[in-house]
Amino acid sequence: MSSALLSIEDLNVSFKTSKGIVKANEGISLEVRDGEILGLIGETGCGKTTLGKAVLRLLSENAKLDGKIVYRGTNLLSLPEKEMRRFRGKEIGIMLQNPSACINPVLSTGRQIAEIYRYHEGMGKKEAEKKAGDMLELVGISSLRKNDYPHQFSGGMLQRVMVAIGLALRPGLLIADEPTKGLDQDMKVQIAELIVGLVRKENASMLLITHDLDLAGSLADRLAVMYAGEIVEIGKAEAVISKPKHPYTLDLLHSLPGKGLRTVLGQPPSLVSPPSGCRYHPRCSFRFDACSRVHPPLLGPDGEGFTRCFLSEKERRKETLEQPLLNAQPVIGCEKEEIWHC
Repeated sequence: MSSALLSIEDLNVSFKTSKGIVKANEGISLEVRDGEILGLIGETGCGKTTLGKAVLRLLSENAKLDGKIVYRGTNLLSLPEKEMRRFRGKEIGIMLQNPSACINPVLSTGRQIAEIYRYHEGMGKKEAEKKAGDMLELVGISSLRKNDYPHQFSGGMLQRVMVAIGLALRPGLLIADEPTKGLDQDMKVQIAELIVGLVRKENASMLLITHDLDLAGSLADRLAVMYAGEIVEIGKAEAVISKPKHPYTLDLLHSLPGKGLRTVLGQPPSLVSPPSGCRYHPRCSFRFDACSRVHPPLLGPDGEGFTRCFLSEKERRKETLEQPLLNAQPVIGCEKEEIWHC
């Protein structure tokens, strides 16, 4: 098993708003290993982007963070801002959503990449511009276009520019937040293959944040599924796709075109006042009485698979549930062949 490059330990992220305190991330424990692509999947609004930005401390001033974010032995949450700046871009790169909103419209693309080398590596103007041209070539854009402005590029080309910016300093970890959002299927595949190819070539790691389960399943080594600010399942990508342990993961899979195209019933809960017990229980077709009363922990039989669900481990349910099994009713389990008595 590879060692952890990034380790997130019991992370809580909240925001003060006029409607109350938004608990965007609660009790997040996650690791990205050396040379690994970890896919973080879930519906829009579940807290995925917040987690990605929290790693680099790019959240707004009203954000409160508790816990640990450890990168190569350094707790990033304990660093003063001046020291944190040297991690951004150089140690950990990031590709944010919507490149047209992230890239400065009044600076040429080449200059924006060149500024990275000038700031982090102290290069002179000419050397930095040459490196910027080389980086554009690496992502499939002619270096002759380094003087072009963002409005002169298509959506797919702007995504390539974002790849160049994110990987300019050859970081050990790339955080890619919805890197194929808004692209057609052919362009989506091209951009995804480009990013993964460059990450693999550098033997780097990647946290791939997406709601696209098909994309994450085909690219990632492991998957972490997030719902309402919590991680509800972690496992090897193949295992999570072929044999999901959490009902939410199962419902996500069934929403795919090739799996039935069924809508996930109900609406995601408010992160100001999430449901008691299991946060997914109001939408879950497998729920039983204890699900609304007892908050399930994220547990698993080994280091490869974890699930936040009472249905996933029979022995764990025996120890956790308050109701005697003798009085329980049969409930269909997450796997078609099994019927659990909960």
